[in-house]
Amino acid sequence: MEINNIFSFLSLIVYLIIFLIIYVYVKKMISEKGFNIISMFVLTYTLFYFLVPFIQTFFKLYRDETSIFTRVLNQLGDEELFLNLLISFACLALIVVSYHLNFKGKNNEKKKTPNSLEVPNKLYKKIHSLTDIIFIIGVSSIMIVILDVGSLSAYLSLGSVTRGINKSTTDYISSSSLQFVTLSTVILIPPYLYLYIYRLKKKRIAFIKFIFAMFFAILFLLYNQGRAPLVIFFLPFLFLLRNNGKKKQNFTGLIVLFVTGLILLSYLDGLFNYISYGEFYHKESNLITDFLSEFSYPFTNFSIRNYLIETNGFRNFYDYIIWPFTMIPSGILSIFGFNKELIVSLTSVNTAAYGYLLGVNPSGGVPVDFLTVHYYQFGYLSLILVSFISGRLLKYIDNIFLFFNDYFAIKIVLYRISFSVINIVNNSDLSAIIRNRLDVVLLLIILIYIYKNYRLNENLYKF
Repeated sequence: MEINNIFSFLSLIVYLIIFLIIYVYVKKMISEKGFNIISMFVLTYTLFYFLVPFIQTFFKLYRDETSIFTRVLNQLGDEELFLNLLISFACLALIVVSYHLNFKGKNNEKKKTPNSLEVPNKLYKKIHSLTDIIFIIGVSSIMIVILDVGSLSAYLSLGSVTRGINKSTTDYISSSSLQFVTLSTVILIPPYLYLYIYRLKKKRIAFIKFIFAMFFAILFLLYNQGRAPLVIFFLPFLFLLRNNGKKKQNFTGLIVLFVTGLILLSYLDGLFNYISYGEFYHKESNLITDFLSEFSYPFTNFSIRNYLIETNGFRNFYDYIIWPFTMIPSGILSIFGFNKELIVSLTSVNTAAYGYLLGVNPSGGVPVDFLTVHYYQFGYLSLILVSFISGRLLKYIDNIFLFFNDYFAIKIVLYRISFSVINIVNNSDLSAIIRNRLDVVLLLIILIYIYKNYRLNENLYKF
């Protein structure tokens, strides 16, 4: 650890105070209300916006030089890093304050679904049928893409050859099959729902469907070749096994799972390289450098926000509007005289800005994180507004989590949605969320549907 002057010493104290506040808050939330969205959001936020500048400031010997965003981050002074840390902390404070604002009175947070509450038979059949439909859509989409590219091996290597900002999936897949690439994402939903269904009534057919769903989900993840999505997919199952039968989860368990996932990330590159090129490799490096290489781009984005706006200009809420059009095939849009190529994604302009800054042609995209994507719209005005709204949205979701807090069967679904916060914080472009995390969006909608049906059928209190 490097402490060179009085500023370094004082900033270290501030960092430690922030980490202590986060620790006490998250531990209190988990101990009182169980595992919830706000805890996962705060931990993820801390990972990207607090821990990165801390390591960057006090562990300079471990800085990464391999990616474009870490090269930019390395050019910033400790004072700049500290200022951006304070602004990030202020935004988180606003989110937490908004979350805890209670407009309906304290009693609305007290009651929960009793553990003995049985699932309505009509709802059970609907969820089972819906899961079957999603499974068929997911498997069919995967098979269509496999047939289009010619073989299973070609399909598995597709994620590698199409990765990068200047590469297009249309170079390898016909345009008529592109929508099935997006649709195949829904195959990640059935494993969680089938396990939920199995836990409800312990029917063997549900468990058999779960096994088949897991096979195709893993097949899709190997095609996708995203290391973080693969780790996050399995985290809910590992967390469920670790806390099997426990009503309360602990803070330490989350940290252990995170560190394990971080270690696994370095080995997954070798696995994907073997799938694509038939050769396994593992790059020797230390955990701290790997951490900065993997997780520093959200803080880097926000640290150079003024440069990004000077280069690209404000988006004026454009990204809140265009996302539905990114889901519609270009052929359909052309019928109405709309050229889909005119839609410029925020990730594209963000990555191009890095290229201008460093004088290079980036080979991969730089996603736009939670703070930066909302700052891009209209500066601090949109950032403050969305931070407040985000707190209220997290509160709404946590009310559902609290409702099911003692309902063990559905825990796997709750864990999946919670851990997916990691993906959403580090890439908050709505177009990217809908396109790449369609499974999580649909799973959240299904959870809300289940919640509404429970309350309707049981005539329970209102929050």
